[in-house]
Amino acid sequence: MISNYQRRIIMKRTLICLAAFGMLLSSGVQAMPGYGHSPTYRGGAAAMQQEVGPGMILREGVTKLLKFMRQSDQPNPQRIAAFLETEIAPYFDFDYMADWAAGPMKRYMTEQQKAELGQQVKQLLLGTLAKRLGDYNNQDVRFYRPRSSGRNEVKVRVGILQAGGYPANIDFRFYRSESGWKVFDVAANGNSALAYYRQHFSSKMRSQSPDRGYRR
Repeated sequence: MISNYQRRIIMKRTLICLAAFGMLLSSGVQAMPGYGHSPTYRGGAAAMQQEVGPGMILREGVTKLLKFMRQSDQPNPQRIAAFLETEIAPYFDFDYMADWAAGPMKRYMTEQQKAELGQQVKQLLLGTLAKRLGDYNNQDVRFYRPRSSGRNEVKVRVGILQAGGYPANIDFRFYRSESGWKVFDVAANGNSALAYYRQHFSSKMRSQSPDRGYRR
C-alpha cells in the first residue's frame, strides 16, 4: 500500500497547472464537439493497483499551482514558461493530441511532419497557458468526483470559482498509458481543446502547398 508520504511525492510531480489550463479555455476556445476514444492501455493488473488516481493527481497538482501563483512576487513570464515546461509538459500526451488534430491528413504526412505537429501542439498549449497565467486573479477551485468515461478513461471536473458568478466548469480527460495517467484533452464548459486544435490545424494544413505532403 502506498503511504501518505509517497502519495504526496508522486502527486507533486504530476499535473500541476491543469486548473490554469482550464482557466485559459474558459475564455479562449470556441465550442467544439468531442472526438472519440482514448488510446488503449495494455498494462497489467499489478500496474493498475500501484497507480495514483487522476482525482488525487489533479487535486495535489492544483494545490501546488495555486501556491506558485500566490507567492508574494508575481512570477514573470520567463519563470511561468519554465514552470510549465518542467511541471506540465511531461503529463500531456502531445503525440496523441497531434495525431488526432491531424485527422485524415495524417496519412499523407511524413514522420518528421508528425513530430513537428506534436511540437506545434505543445507550443500552442503552453504558450497560451503562459499568457493566461499572467492574468491570474487569485481564483479558487472546487473539485468534483472523478467519473469513468470508459474502461480506459476518467474525467475529472474542476470548478473555477468566480466572484459574483457561476463556476467555470473544467473537465480534464485522462487515459491510462503504459507510463501512468496522461491528460489528452481539456474542456471548458463543454468546449474541447483537442477538437479546437483539429479545426485549427486542418485549416492550416489545407492552406499548405501540395508539395509539403499534407495532401495529395
